[in-house]
Amino acid sequence: MLKLKGNRAEMLLRSASLATIAVSSLVWSPAVIAQEAEEEPRADTIVVTGSRIAEVPVGSAATVLGRADIETSAGVTIDRIIKELPQNFDLGVSENSRAQTGGSGNIVYGNTVNLRGIGPYATLVLIDGHRVVNNSRSTDPSVLPTLGVQRVEVVADGASAIYGSDAVAGVVNLIPRRNLDGLEMFARYGFADRADFDENAMGVAFGDMFDGGQFMVAYEHVRRSRLSGDDRDFFTADQTAFGGRDYRTTRCAPGTLVIGTTTYALPEQYTQANANAITAGTRNLCETNPGQDLFPRQEYKSANATFDYEIAPWVEIFADAFWSRRDFDRRAATPSVRLTVPQTNAFFVRPDFFTGTSYFIDYSFENDYPITGTTGYAKSWQVTPGLRFNLPGGWTAEALVGIGETRDFSGSYDGLNNAALNAALASSNPQLAFDPYGLGRTNAAVLSGIFNQLFLAPTNGDLTVYEARANGPLFELPGGTVAVAAGYERQEFEVALGTARGNPGTPITFRNFGRTVDSGYIEVLLPIFGAGNAVPGFEELTINAAIRHDSYSDAGKTTNPKIGVNWTPTDGLTLRGSYGTSFRAPTLPEIYGNSNNLFGQQYTNPAGGATLLGFALSGQNLDLKPETATTWSVGADFDAVPNLRLSLTYFNVDYSNQVIANLSNLAILTQAADYEGTGVILRGTAARDRVQELLNAGIVLLGTPITGGDINTVDIFVDGRSRNLGKSITRGIDFAGSYLIDVSANDTLTLSASGTYLINYKVATTPTAATQDRLNQIFQPLKFKARVSADWEHGPISARVLATHVGGYTNTAIAPNEPVGSYTPIDLSVTYRFGQEMPGTLLEGLSITGEVRNVFDIDPPYVNLAPGGNGSGGYDATASNPIGRVFALGARLVF
Repeated sequence: MLKLKGNRAEMLLRSASLATIAVSSLVWSPAVIAQEAEEEPRADTIVVTGSRIAEVPVGSAATVLGRADIETSAGVTIDRIIKELPQNFDLGVSENSRAQTGGSGNIVYGNTVNLRGIGPYATLVLIDGHRVVNNSRSTDPSVLPTLGVQRVEVVADGASAIYGSDAVAGVVNLIPRRNLDGLEMFARYGFADRADFDENAMGVAFGDMFDGGQFMVAYEHVRRSRLSGDDRDFFTADQTAFGGRDYRTTRCAPGTLVIGTTTYALPEQYTQANANAITAGTRNLCETNPGQDLFPRQEYKSANATFDYEIAPWVEIFADAFWSRRDFDRRAATPSVRLTVPQTNAFFVRPDFFTGTSYFIDYSFENDYPITGTTGYAKSWQVTPGLRFNLPGGWTAEALVGIGETRDFSGSYDGLNNAALNAALASSNPQLAFDPYGLGRTNAAVLSGIFNQLFLAPTNGDLTVYEARANGPLFELPGGTVAVAAGYERQEFEVALGTARGNPGTPITFRNFGRTVDSGYIEVLLPIFGAGNAVPGFEELTINAAIRHDSYSDAGKTTNPKIGVNWTPTDGLTLRGSYGTSFRAPTLPEIYGNSNNLFGQQYTNPAGGATLLGFALSGQNLDLKPETATTWSVGADFDAVPNLRLSLTYFNVDYSNQVIANLSNLAILTQAADYEGTGVILRGTAARDRVQELLNAGIVLLGTPITGGDINTVDIFVDGRSRNLGKSITRGIDFAGSYLIDVSANDTLTLSASGTYLINYKVATTPTAATQDRLNQIFQPLKFKARVSADWEHGPISARVLATHVGGYTNTAIAPNEPVGSYTPIDLSVTYRFGQEMPGTLLEGLSITGEVRNVFDIDPPYVNLAPGGNGSGGYDATASNPIGRVFALGARLVF
């Protein structure tokens, strides 16, 4: 385990000195450098993600979201802007759906990027090409304000040969602004016309470009209200009105009396005076998740800065930094349980026909105690300074050091105290007893004692990363210059996973883990044909080859190559292809577990009807191994026709040893056949024996209690720990195109389309199992996603119509399976720029934008699925938006 000495500021100064020494060891005499170096302003340099040498990634396609795309997006944060890309799937690490792979670790309700839907940890997120501190699980792109980002570069292709771990599905590189010269401000407010949702954002950025350098600083504040499931009629347990099933529960207020296997609906007032006023076979039915948020209230504060300064013609200092804090508040559903009510209870009601000593009541606490849910924050900062040297012969060298930390916290303070509840149920003292009949007779102090369990989960992460690299020409060929890039990187990461569970005052205990990674890479660019030797059929032919070796202190060693080819047979047509291997090292929480507990949870019943109570285990798996993948792609880019751009890519990803964790998978019973023989799912006696074994070993049960402590009521056990169980094969096609039409002297129309069409997505849940088709099934990658837009420019006015399409798919969480309809909301925005009409005035840099998202107020397509604690229910939270129509007005001012 690594031990960090001194404070972070001292580390930053020490590391900067080391970086200077490292670069100095790579270069010649400064006097020689000063004579031969060529000046090139940093603000004009664009290196597209995916290569350390080439201006474009050879063999791979790149998607670039520039300033105009960021400003016109309906997303109010960078993570939501990236979510609009068809290649990005909202599965797992998402604020509104945590029921898929990786979701159980998303305790602070953040978002990340999940390219191809392969997994939320299989896409690497960088800032200006370097690694970013995170909570040891995933990186949320919203750490940067939108005003501080120049562009977002996305390469949806394996890139571990260049960047190392996590770059299986691709890389997202956030490029901070380095060319702002002046002041820019914006404000925006939006609200849903159903009057239960609103959001606002405001920000300011200032930059100055001066002789020899630049600096920029940006700050943003974004607030978005919660959206409660109570405000959406499709998020309901009784779905018969939609043609679905009745998923309502008998755990209501008033509750349902259960004697043996017979149920009795309790009346509003049930006392000994009307003890016989109940009817066998009746039951009370009510919502399963009352009060639950579909997504939480979020508040973002973020800032970033960049700095470049040419100390001398041969050396330049540069830096980027960010600070971010996101606060969240999510209301959980009111808890409900099956109570064991003994005859000793002070309020016990005995019907004449009952001769036993206790019975059950299915009960909801909705009228007893206001549940606050979970609150917390995610905050982080990082500073990354470096030096850049211009060397003889056109070579450059860089060294940088990044130092950052993240502090996440998730806390709930009113969890159910099972011991206190059982004691209150057994008490014969009315002042100490719990009233299970819902007549409000329970003492407030007793209720406070029943709902006093806290669950605190802080995560502290600290990252120090060192990079030294050089690139330049080797020699000339007739086709062009052979160039090479090589570098060394070191990551030092520490994480402290904290927990506190129990009564008020329970101290937080931390488990501390560390990881170091030493990496080296080399990349070669080989132009076979070019301007000097072009022949018909071979205008250009470029080969790029890279290889990288990574050595982990805890996950072993790995070497990954990649080769890419660009071939231009004729002007306006480029054919490309790539092949390589990638890997993903398991995260530290995946290895050691977020906790070591049993969790009582409600599981989707594949036979229909009310959810089922089960118990899931969290904990460590020290045998966890890295995930590995082989990726290849072929594609074509066409721009031979003026104003027309077309791109097509076929991709293939074979992914093995995938880490699967089922702690938050509440629909796992619908996949029971996939886990046969793995021990992940146990039923009946086997489940009871396993739960008893864990309880005997001191594992603490959290959440829904075992009724009256009776282990015989347990029927479901799920091993939610991370395992190398999965493998998958993903094949598909990405496409993009745009066409600019000059309608008149003052009017242009741009038509654009982009999308992803998956051909195959086959999965094996265990290494020895045969692959099964999972394409276009609920909570899996969907076959078709696309965006189509028309942008009209008319002098100071511009207008945009955008349609986002998610194709229909199959709901396999219900038997028999059912189709789910497609979803195509349409957005409209209009912008007026005052500058073209009022030059030289204070309004010259002002623009006003009005927009309507989901113009026709289209509800998500109906999905026959019971409401779940981690998202979805009556709709699919991973494929549609429950907000509905939103009106927004924004203003942007540039000086």
